[in-house]
Amino acid sequence: MKVIINALTCLVALGLPSFAQQAPAAQPRPDSDMAEMHHAHQGGLSISYADLKDTVTRLERARQATQKYHDVRVAEADGYRQIGPDVPGMGVHFVLATQQDHFDVEKPPILLYEKDPSRAGGYSLVGVSYLLAAPEGPDGQPLTSPFPKALAVWHRHKDICVLPDRTTPTGLTEDRCHQLGGRFTTETQWMVHAWIWKDSPLGVFSPTNPAVL
Repeated sequence: MKVIINALTCLVALGLPSFAQQAPAAQPRPDSDMAEMHHAHQGGLSISYADLKDTVTRLERARQATQKYHDVRVAEADGYRQIGPDVPGMGVHFVLATQQDHFDVEKPPILLYEKDPSRAGGYSLVGVSYLLAAPEGPDGQPLTSPFPKALAVWHRHKDICVLPDRTTPTGLTEDRCHQLGGRFTTETQWMVHAWIWKDSPLGVFSPTNPAVL
């Protein structure tokens, strides 16, 4: 069955006045005013049709590659392990045990689930999360990104402690984390969520998804 992704549609309303309200021909609107009117309707970062099409193609590949993980037991067999609690708006993170050394849209290092007793394994796949190792640019985002900056806003987490039982308590110092046998990360790689299996009303790359309970 062919999977169809609903791409983001960008509408720009120019708000042109009706013919009856236009200024007389003898008094044309100055070019500077017209430029200001167009500028007023521009917002955020721009994105080209090619970039938008490429993003949809990438996310379609991600969907095809993660289709099998609707059964969380298959994900666990492939090396994904639950890390941290169930968080409203983000669900449960299943993290790939083996570390990746490059970005692969078809092999997300994190799968996002929400609890669902009606599904096999008790979880329903809602999205994926990607990690990226890249220097920070002047805009506070990675210099290189596989997704357009107009769509995807990356973030990082600091002072993360993962204990042997795979819980992630907050507020622990590095020393205390090590005393408890945990693994401490001062700052994570860049991270972005992609809600490719359960639409987010805030956008496919939104940090949280209010539809995930």
